[in-house]
Amino acid sequence: MESQKKWWWVSYAVTPLLIGIKVLLVAFCLNFIQLFDLTSLEKIKFSDFIFIVLLAEFVFVIAGLYKFVNFYWLQTDYNLEDLQTYYPISLINLREYLSTEKWLAYPLQLVNLFELFYWGFLAWGITELSDNKVKFGKSFGLVALTYGIGLLFWVGVVSFLILNAQY
Repeated sequence: MESQKKWWWVSYAVTPLLIGIKVLLVAFCLNFIQLFDLTSLEKIKFSDFIFIVLLAEFVFVIAGLYKFVNFYWLQTDYNLEDLQTYYPISLINLREYLSTEKWLAYPLQLVNLFELFYWGFLAWGITELSDNKVKFGKSFGLVALTYGIGLLFWVGVVSFLILNAQY
């Protein structure tokens, strides 16, 4: 307990660092859009992708507020496992009907409505950066090809690490 009091500030220092790393990695994935050689996207800089990703991250702030409201006012009888595994409007909430393997928790948390909004916001940002020359549907496909593949790789790595730690 004493060590927790001594190191409480570390979580406040590490959280912005981890969010910054996530923003850079998502912008890095989106930067691969320029490999598709679309003329309307040739002027986009890496800093533009970072700006789009920073704006899109507010979708997850709304998800956090939704989770807070849910546990503070609606579902007041909960335990620590409920708090850790709950993610708003995701497949993990259907765990009575789906497998409850620990390694599946993270992929099931990622399949949620807020993640879809995040992808949509990224696609909208790419459409705006191209001055509406790339339509929303095509930019959503580009997000799926770049960020989606990066996210799939990340989920595979996390699931692999969870499996190795579990057994």
